Amino acid sequence: MSTLVDTSPKSRETEKDKVTEIRVQPKSGYLPSLDGWRAIAILGVMMTHDQPWAVLGHSNINWKGFGGWGVHLFFAISGILICTRILEEEKLLGRFRLKSFYLRRLFRIQPAALVYLATIAFLTGVGVLHEHWHFWFGALLLYENFLFHQHVLALIMAGYFTGAFWTLAVEEHFYILLSLFLYFVKRNRAKILAGVFVALILAELVALATDRYSYDTSARRTYWALPYLILPAMLALLLRSTTVRCRVKRFLAPWVAFLGTFALLVLAHGGMHDFWNHRTLGNNWPWFLFMPGFWVVATMHHPLSWTTRLLEWSPLRYIGRLSYSIYLWHILFFGASEPGTHVTWPPLVFLGHRPLKYAATLLVAALSYHLVEKRFIRMGYRVAPPVSFGHTDLGSGSVADVALVGETSFAEG
Repeated sequence: MSTLVDTSPKSRETEKDKVTEIRVQPKSGYLPSLDGWRAIAILGVMMTHDQPWAVLGHSNINWKGFGGWGVHLFFAISGILICTRILEEEKLLGRFRLKSFYLRRLFRIQPAALVYLATIAFLTGVGVLHEHWHFWFGALLLYENFLFHQHVLALIMAGYFTGAFWTLAVEEHFYILLSLFLYFVKRNRAKILAGVFVALILAELVALATDRYSYDTSARRTYWALPYLILPAMLALLLRSTTVRCRVKRFLAPWVAFLGTFALLVLAHGGMHDFWNHRTLGNNWPWFLFMPGFWVVATMHHPLSWTTRLLEWSPLRYIGRLSYSIYLWHILFFGASEPGTHVTWPPLVFLGHRPLKYAATLLVAALSYHLVEKRFIRMGYRVAPPVSFGHTDLGSGSVADVALVGETSFAEG
């Protein structure tokens, strides 16, 4: 039997009072270690997009493939925190406010992305960049992940300066699908998600076996990328159980999660010898890429471990807060040194050299965070206040300004 939801003005006023009552309680949803994870994730992404370099005779080229773990780490944070915050609001208010959720996502993610895309459009219009408008519109309308073609990108750098938007498209699609799922489905959620996860994995294996899946064109499409977000969401659902939380605290220490990942990597490479001599991901089925979710869960539930304390180091946390803007803007400066992009404008070419590309990225990301992101985050939280407190970096510290920062993914800064 379905339950009718009272949407009368009196009901909405009662809910508003309930939100206010919850928000004046000294409750915090901010986990400092997650900013540390975001910092590690964005550094991994930047390493992947940088050109090969060597220090003391040691090149990074053998490790560039592992930088892609940064994206999967971002996905893990998204899956766990999006689901956790929705469940928290549902528990505190008795229902999940779908409209408020979408408004906060809109104010959090789109302003910085639109500023970046406007910059790319301007630079393309004046001839500094040679971006293809087809991919620009794909990034704007969040379907860029369906346009990706590795061969074309390598050949003519088509969509290079908007290519990073494939992950934003996947995450936006996931936000919509998960929120609707949790809004309408109230029972057996973990079991249903597990069924969807298994079905997607089996479908991909079948597609691989029948040549219907191509790493060149298919890997970034939403339906193939969703398992990397669904599994962390399942973990968040399971962690609502006191029994599961106790077992995680007892058995899933950070070192256990890391050792398990290392063991899977070695097995995937055919043994320790091949792992140390090749150190590339290859085309093996990437079971180990699901492990970042367990890293995040392990540190979340072991706040006193040395790993968690390291992640809470202030400089690392600050980079984590900038991670969304870094993710957006680093492509502009890193792409300036890529021969295939044909960038010839002297200022951009100059900033594309190492280490200036890192300094320029950090500077522009800081400006984006402080001048764009924070202002619109505060605006979004005034329009659709969350139920949990967070750190005071986004406001004056008053109840009206304090907001949950670690609410979703890297896009939460």
